Amino acid sequence: MGEPAEVAEPGLRVVFHNPFAPDAVFAERELALRMLWAAQAKGWDAAVLHRAADIEAFDPDIVVSLHPQVTPKLTRHFTVACHWNPPSFYAGNRVAEQNERSYDGWLVASEELRRHVEELFWPTARPLLTAPIYPSAQTLPLEPRLSAGSQLFYIGSNWDGRRFPSLLSRLADAGVLALHGHPSRWSHMAAAFAGESPFDGRTVLEQANRCGLGLCLHLPPHVDAGIPNMRVFELAAAGALIVADRHPFIVQAFGDTVLYVDTASGEAGVAEQILGQVAWARAHPGEGRAMARAAQEIFRTRFSLDVLFDELPALASAGLTTARPAEARAGSSVDLVLPVRPDDWADAQARIEAVAAQQGSGPVGLVLVSSEEVPALERAVAARLGSVRTVRLSFGLPASAALWAGLRAARADWVGVLPVGSRPFPNHVATLLKAAEKLDAEAVYSGALQPMRAGEAPDWQQAEALPVPIGFSAIDLTNPATVAAGLHVATLLVRRERLRPILHRDPGLDDAWGAFLAHQIACRCGLGNSGLLTMRTNWRADRGVEAESARLGRLTALTMPSAKPCTDLEGGSTAPCPLTAPSDLDPDLAARLPRLVTAADFAALPGDRPIYVYGASRGGRIVQLEIAKWDHLAFAGFLDGMKNGECWGVPIARPESMGKVLRDARIIIASQYVSEIAKRLLALELVQPYNAYPFIALHLSP
Repeated sequence: MGEPAEVAEPGLRVVFHNPFAPDAVFAERELALRMLWAAQAKGWDAAVLHRAADIEAFDPDIVVSLHPQVTPKLTRHFTVACHWNPPSFYAGNRVAEQNERSYDGWLVASEELRRHVEELFWPTARPLLTAPIYPSAQTLPLEPRLSAGSQLFYIGSNWDGRRFPSLLSRLADAGVLALHGHPSRWSHMAAAFAGESPFDGRTVLEQANRCGLGLCLHLPPHVDAGIPNMRVFELAAAGALIVADRHPFIVQAFGDTVLYVDTASGEAGVAEQILGQVAWARAHPGEGRAMARAAQEIFRTRFSLDVLFDELPALASAGLTTARPAEARAGSSVDLVLPVRPDDWADAQARIEAVAAQQGSGPVGLVLVSSEEVPALERAVAARLGSVRTVRLSFGLPASAALWAGLRAARADWVGVLPVGSRPFPNHVATLLKAAEKLDAEAVYSGALQPMRAGEAPDWQQAEALPVPIGFSAIDLTNPATVAAGLHVATLLVRRERLRPILHRDPGLDDAWGAFLAHQIACRCGLGNSGLLTMRTNWRADRGVEAESARLGRLTALTMPSAKPCTDLEGGSTAPCPLTAPSDLDPDLAARLPRLVTAADFAALPGDRPIYVYGASRGGRIVQLEIAKWDHLAFAGFLDGMKNGECWGVPIARPESMGKVLRDARIIIASQYVSEIAKRLLALELVQPYNAYPFIALHLSP
């Protein structure tokens, strides 16, 4: 591939993370190599890597992820996402959205995407670190070569066969199209295939240069989000005359250096316009080369990766500040409780070392809980800890006994738990304390990276990110299972005094203690979120929930705090009963739903359909018992966001698993998060649900 350009900016260590296999013929491979060339031209120590372990070994200053919807942030290093895909592509895809939110910063391809990021993280305490990026190319010394025989360069890497099928066929039939990429991608138009592209970071640009002109068209989602595709940048870099649609970015950035077509006329009309522009270019090669040269100069000075990468050192420096925040205010002491298994001191040592390595928070104290004598800590590690206390327990106790004893033994202002297999990043405690201070929270949490399913060996490349803050995907407090699915207990710090009502008695749980503790904290405390992923753990917070669901359900029903009191309308109060919880994201939607406020509303329900209740915690139980009072109503079961099985002696299931059954049913929402559940149900094209939150609030008021 030759030698990189002259060294200009030494010092930065950067990894470009391609989540796909290195030999996969995808656009990410080509982009990663272009980025590598541009970084090396600046004298940076750069690499294109695929696995988390390789990133850890390289130990970069900054990691740039090329497809953040496919995989979350993987390591402790400052990691930024190339945000250049339309949000509509992944709307409603929980995994993709959680992956996207796990990153420390964003390289954005449009102002619309920058605002999208700001809106996502508005409720959190995290700093918003962004810089511009485009799926661009490095600068190469290529002279425009447009001639009377030039053809339109067009390349496809994976799914181009579904884009503009009739248009491309028309251009191919006219003999003006030169298709490049992998032969298998263009088998349906083999006659127009001009050559394979090895995706080495240079050959694509050289092929476009030989063609002399090229085609750049956008799908509507790219236009709506203001995102230009990579075609315009590689054609400009190659010195090829660009034939493009009137994407606002191209019109504003490249002006009259481009030949435009109007896409409002449909594919057939666009094809004829393109043929006309190709005819003009072939007839005026000198003018066309001048336009291509002008576009190339705009690219070199504004949009080449060499120029765009000028932002990376400052972004990495800002990331270092985020990773190592200034000392938290005086008095914010922290204790972390570590259960120690007698057969796995190595894991305990790794967790202790991670605690000792916390930066910017002051020394963090440890409470070690074990049924055996704990070995002495290494002197160098102990010296970096705030304090070390050991709690000895008898053999044979449930797992929750160790945690409850350790939490009671904590003495710091803030307390957390670090289960087996958990590894906090060095900025974990400090960013949580900063978030708690900024948000005035009683409990605060971060994102976590965990295995997809309980019990499986963690493959961080395929792990699940849980950076879901209250504010853009509300935690459903209806039961511990749904809380644990979005709130990992290892990510929590809680003010010690707020734990006292939870710790009065050990719940006697084995694996499900994490779900129960997270649920109790979420119900009782004002939660804040750092908005950053600062924890990696191979222990799932929802582990053991199914096996202990009956006991967990009883504990939750007996101890879940009452909703805020309201006055019964029939008692003569002029203050209306709340229609949804204060933390509901869309109270206007909740207000539009038909509501159940008094027993008379249940009596008035038609008895022509079975009734399902969404929410199986205390509120759901209240609604179930009210339905049972009326002979004409038929209660069929509970619905839940995560769980299938049985609860309160009746079936419980996810609505998505019910098929068409729910279309002939009535659904009553018995949860604090009315609008979130309503949106989920309405997305399944179900009948508008009833809102029973007012009835539950009245029932629980003193």
